[in-house]
Amino acid sequence: MLRGFVILIGLFLLLEGIWELFSPVVFGVFTSNALHGGIHIVLGVVGLFAVFRGGARGFCFFLGALLLVVDTLWLLPATHELVVRLVNVNQPVAILNLVVALMSLLVAFASRERQVDSSYSR
Repeated sequence: MLRGFVILIGLFLLLEGIWELFSPVVFGVFTSNALHGGIHIVLGVVGLFAVFRGGARGFCFFLGALLLVVDTLWLLPATHELVVRLVNVNQPVAILNLVVALMSLLVAFASRERQVDSSYSR
């Protein structure tokens, strides 16, 4: 479940990020800009890389925490305008961020990723 979730999120972020480079609105409701798109492309690539390097669980924790921070900054009156100016977050984006953050953290906490033993024993 963990790897499948990260592959799905990674591909979604990668494709959405590419779309965001060329359009200020994605799926008709999610506002974006080039910086937002670039961040999504990087997150998508990192997520896919993490799956194949055994770091899917860590990626879920990182993504969940990052999205919660962005949403918190978007909600605070003192930093709301900064978040809007930098990455063009609107209410639908904030709601999607919250859903993905909670799902990522839930999957990360619920999973037990195998630890790769690098020691050699006979």
